[in-house]
Amino acid sequence: MKMKRIVCIICAAVFALTARAEIRLPAFFADGMVLQQQATVRIWGTAAAGAKVTLTAGWDNRTYTCKAASNGSWALKVKTPAAGGPYEIRISDGEEIVLRDVQLGEVWICSGQSNMEMPVKGFLSQPVEGAFEMILDAGKDNVRAFTVARRLSDTPQADCGGKWVAASAGTVPDISSVAYLFACRLHRTLKVPVGIVVAAWGGTSILGWLPSGEIAKTISKEECARILAVNGSDKNHPAKLYNGMIAPIAGYAARGFIWYQGEANVGFADAYGVLQKQLVNTWRRSWSDSNMAFYAVEIAPYRYGRGNENALSRPLLVEAQERALKQLPNTALIPTTDVGDAVCIHPARKRQVGDRLAATALKQAYGLSGLEPESPRIAKVDYADGTAVVSVTSALGAMPGQIRGFEIAGENRRFYAAKAVVDRRKGTILVSSDHVPAPVAVRYAFRNYIVADWTNWMGIPALPCRTDDWPDEN
Repeated sequence: MKMKRIVCIICAAVFALTARAEIRLPAFFADGMVLQQQATVRIWGTAAAGAKVTLTAGWDNRTYTCKAASNGSWALKVKTPAAGGPYEIRISDGEEIVLRDVQLGEVWICSGQSNMEMPVKGFLSQPVEGAFEMILDAGKDNVRAFTVARRLSDTPQADCGGKWVAASAGTVPDISSVAYLFACRLHRTLKVPVGIVVAAWGGTSILGWLPSGEIAKTISKEECARILAVNGSDKNHPAKLYNGMIAPIAGYAARGFIWYQGEANVGFADAYGVLQKQLVNTWRRSWSDSNMAFYAVEIAPYRYGRGNENALSRPLLVEAQERALKQLPNTALIPTTDVGDAVCIHPARKRQVGDRLAATALKQAYGLSGLEPESPRIAKVDYADGTAVVSVTSALGAMPGQIRGFEIAGENRRFYAAKAVVDRRKGTILVSSDHVPAPVAVRYAFRNYIVADWTNWMGIPALPCRTDDWPDEN
């Protein structure tokens, strides 16, 4: 009888232990994380079904409480004050978890393919310009990074691999160079901690970064199949990247997204434009914020395809992307017309990209005045005496005697490299060619790779642009 009682006690104890599933948190809710300041942030995880979960925030000692659902999931909405830290967050269902060294600041989600993934230390035989200085200066900026581990999945995942690291000489070499430079510039200007959550994978199509249902709403099965026929590796199949790398972090409170992708979709401009628009809308819904900032980066000049620098597949894709983003609020396309490399798809000059992203965020998301990070545009063109007189949208920057990158055509639709001279008195650009006595159309930087140097007064380069809508004949 005594032995039976002991067995019962042991069984009861074992049952009590197994019935209490300890609180589990996704990998990004961890020591050293950055939470979005002055926001209502969502913190979630799992516990035993029906368990009471409490969270105490160290910045104001306020306690939040909820009850875990029947499947064990729970979520709490927590208010954060202005930037500061380090703080502790205590979460308990009877057994306490303590998150330490939590910072409140600005958080950005950074995604795309290899030019976003490219770390400060670069790729094999493909360095990042200024990497030495970045590593030596690491630690001067309060920047922290969480890099989402590569993962493909057929179904949306609840967690991901990765950990938060503070910028230091030991960690910076492996952080996305574009995201890190962007974050450093924000920190230096805003004087608050900056957290970057990087979910990027080289060589990936936009198809993989969208849920499959959203793709079906956007392009036909035939068009999807044509894209996959060119780049059909497993990682590029619809939804696999979204499920494995975006779904787990969806809802992690952030100020906005930065996106550097499109190289894998060159040649499918029309489809890319509508998919880009759908991606912005879908990700905003995933974060429950229909106006969340979204800043994309122009894919840089390069000899795409079969090495034909005169082909038009890149500018056509950029044009479609720009057109799509203009239809959405709080978006921007960041120019890289001046940083490309004819023979390397991963240009070394990443600082310009990070700085331009930051300047756009500082103006649009943070209201900093005095900046004009927008790419200059053609406002109108007047034709007279064999010359195209180009009026522009913003003051011209420091220019050489002639601006490179302009082409003009007559009624025969044949474009020729043009002489482009600045009329400094009127602030216009005079474009002409001996081959085109009566021009009717102007293009700028409208080739896969072309040397072009039109900028505004801040040194921001113009995106590829044109005045015609003629079909691609190249």
